[in-house]
Amino acid sequence: MNKKRTELRLQNHQTYLDSIKNAGVENPPNFVLVFVDDMGHGDISCFGSAAVHTPNLDRLAENGVKMSHFYASSSVCSPSRFSCLTGRYPNRGFVRHVFFPHHQLKGRIINSLVFPYGVRGILPDEITIAEALRAGGYKTGMFGKWHLGDQSPYLPNEKGFDHFFGTYYSNDMQPYAYYRNDEIAIEAPADQTQLTKQITHEILDFIDENKEQPFFVYYPSPFPHNPAHVSEDYAGTSKGGTYGDCVQEIDWSMGEIMKKLDEHGLTENTLIIFTSDNGPWYEGNPGYHRGRKGNFFDGGQIVPFIASWPAEIPKGLEVDATAMNIDFFPTFLKMAGIPLPGDREIDGVDMLPLLKGEATEALHEDLFFIYGLKVMGLRTRDNFKYVDRYPSENSTYKKSKQGPFLFDLNHDFNESYNAETHYPEKMDALRERVEIKREVMKRNPRGWKDNSSR
Repeated sequence: MNKKRTELRLQNHQTYLDSIKNAGVENPPNFVLVFVDDMGHGDISCFGSAAVHTPNLDRLAENGVKMSHFYASSSVCSPSRFSCLTGRYPNRGFVRHVFFPHHQLKGRIINSLVFPYGVRGILPDEITIAEALRAGGYKTGMFGKWHLGDQSPYLPNEKGFDHFFGTYYSNDMQPYAYYRNDEIAIEAPADQTQLTKQITHEILDFIDENKEQPFFVYYPSPFPHNPAHVSEDYAGTSKGGTYGDCVQEIDWSMGEIMKKLDEHGLTENTLIIFTSDNGPWYEGNPGYHRGRKGNFFDGGQIVPFIASWPAEIPKGLEVDATAMNIDFFPTFLKMAGIPLPGDREIDGVDMLPLLKGEATEALHEDLFFIYGLKVMGLRTRDNFKYVDRYPSENSTYKKSKQGPFLFDLNHDFNESYNAETHYPEKMDALRERVEIKREVMKRNPRGWKDNSSR
């Protein structure tokens, strides 16, 4: 990367944060963003699970809105987390796959082969929700799995979080320690059966300490990512094995957070969002969609979504229109009265009209699917989906590329039939839109408004 240009980006980054210090609205809302790991669309009882009982999440949905076609920006972890926090497609930050621990030789080799330009985490010139909200007067806390870099300058406290209690990567990576800010709080290997309880208590303490001012709680749970773990209190309580027990303990955690907000009279003016970083891996129900974690079929990217904000969101709303986790950044900033940064493309849009029932159609004309650094497909507002040639999700034919595909999701929600012969003009039009987007992003991958490439 060009050194002078990088310095300029960092200056613009700080200039933006300085400019919003006096921004904001009267009586700003609090935010609780729960971002679980590898949970399927069908793993919650209000989304159809008969094996897993989630009364607290069901109650959250009854008092707010659930979306049936909400997408993660990626079918794997780190890219989705990048988009969740920045409002940008993951290739904007060269986050093409999962980061591995730099403490191990294997991890350093994988990172060097996978990530271009020496990227080892979320780049310092990216602006996160936490950075913008903190500049606007919020207290910000993160609790759980980061997975956007495990060394400076990529750490949570360097990307806008006043308080951090969590781990730097997935629970199947080593060494698996937990940190409180930059100090080890739980030595590796952490006892994962106790983590949901420990994280929950940290969140409750944070809410107690900051109840008199606006706050942002980011709760990226490390579960139910494989290997799932659960405490003795919830072991054997579901009909879904340890995975289901783990989901039910997450539901308990949600109930504790909801009770704490009630206790302090904060529920009415707090936006709670519950969703997942991508679809399920080895276990879990992808909502009867085709595919799972790691591929472009909807089972890998359509995830559960529930939101509640009693002051503004009507009860019991169900939304069929599509949205994506790139929409969190502009939505939160709009609610907080903070303007968006003007020097970069923000791919997301304010999704509040959908959540409030003021809009019924998708706010994006197209949602794009990214593989590595390449645009590989899209879903349109009228519910057609184009996917370019891609390795099969069938493990027997894993090395065999299939496609391209055109799916008419209006009549084929689980992507069983290629509709190209019925809609040849639609196929050509969507392929062209993908190629145009691909070329635009190739010319300006970071999405800078001055068109400089990096």
